Amino acid sequence: MRCPFILPRTDFTQLIALFFTIGIASISSHLAAREQPNIVVILADDIGVETVSAYGSEYPTPHIDSLADNGIRFDQGHATPVCTTTRTRLLAGTYNFKHYQAFAHLDPSLYTLPKYIRDADYSSVVVGKWQMAGNMEYGGRGSYPEDLGFDEHLVWQLERSLKGSRYWQPTLTENGVAKTYCQDDFAPKLFNDFVLDFIDRRHEEKFFVYYNPVLAHDPWTTTPDSIDADTPKEKFAGMMAYLDKMVGRLLNKLKEHGITENTLIWFIGDNGTHPQITSLRNEKLVTGGKWKTKTSGTHVPFILQWRAKLPGGVVKSDLVEVLDVYPTLAAAVGRPVPFALDGINLLPYSLSQSSRTRDSIFMHYDPQWGSDYFQSPMPADRLIFDENWKYYADGRFYQTSNDPEEQRDLYEAKVEGEAKVAYNRLKQAFLNMKDGPLKQPYMNKPFKGLKIPEPDAECRD
Repeated sequence: MRCPFILPRTDFTQLIALFFTIGIASISSHLAAREQPNIVVILADDIGVETVSAYGSEYPTPHIDSLADNGIRFDQGHATPVCTTTRTRLLAGTYNFKHYQAFAHLDPSLYTLPKYIRDADYSSVVVGKWQMAGNMEYGGRGSYPEDLGFDEHLVWQLERSLKGSRYWQPTLTENGVAKTYCQDDFAPKLFNDFVLDFIDRRHEEKFFVYYNPVLAHDPWTTTPDSIDADTPKEKFAGMMAYLDKMVGRLLNKLKEHGITENTLIWFIGDNGTHPQITSLRNEKLVTGGKWKTKTSGTHVPFILQWRAKLPGGVVKSDLVEVLDVYPTLAAAVGRPVPFALDGINLLPYSLSQSSRTRDSIFMHYDPQWGSDYFQSPMPADRLIFDENWKYYADGRFYQTSNDPEEQRDLYEAKVEGEAKVAYNRLKQAFLNMKDGPLKQPYMNKPFKGLKIPEPDAECRD
């Protein structure tokens, strides 16, 4: 008679321990995944720091302010002076001289932030301004949303040929299909609706929303809430109010699904305000500095909220910039990045575990405009600055805390004392920056060559 199989006591104990270990590992992995935050990056268009009331602006922005009330307000947040150079800097996570090829162009071979987040098993969407597929002249074929791993998109200016209107009766591309909407359709509302619908469908998953709301870029326009606005300033004020309203709708949607606490929200301006707009900030007039390397061209709102992990109502005064987005989000997600990033993880600084971020910010600003984009070329430049001083490649040197318009070149005045110490420090830091060769434009695939479609027949009835 065959004896029944009996597991020895020691093996049985080991088997139970093995099952227990596997179970604990599985639970731990599941809990770790649940701790990864949802991510919402809002990159507003052409709004300097003087446009948000949390920073002392004349324009009321209560919903944007609420992010600061419940998160970290960085008072020295900076972007580059124009949209594409900021967007590629944020998405690539490296200095522009390492990756930048042409205006409105992003090399699809780069391991960008959206690809990193995709590989962490997030659902993702990009909504609003795109302008990354190439400038049809110098940049060759750039990146489309699917190239970067986005699951869904509703974008304006998928490529140059689809530019159309960005506001009323817009031409937008939804998941590869271009459409021209009706006269009464307003793109910022359509974008916001798409974000809210995405959250409705994906709120039980980890998700990444890259939201580029196009406001408050020119042309100056009325909004559904400011139809009677007349002057550029009145229209701009209405556009800021509508941007704030759209942020409020997004925050309410997160609250509706009970996911506010573990959603990391970042609100940033992509460059300074348009020079046609002069605004009052803390009782001082500030003229927009878009395109220029002055402080008004780079100083932008920079607010981070993650209620589950970060304190609220905190103001930080150290230097931060868009390069810091990628490493900070990577730290929040908890996966290694397979190459060196040039920014700083801001989570320890936000938690006051680190007393200082950096001593200066370096910028290689060379938009490489295509003539079909910009008829008045703005000069390229290389610069480095801190909270008080700025040094340029040609030796110009300014005390920007007292001379934000950069009217008095201290190098010409033969700097002394404190100024000389700052001059020598920034110059040395500038010289320590090592250039890398730029890649050649990515030319081996053609543009899609899409054309602006006519409005649907329903619009013409």
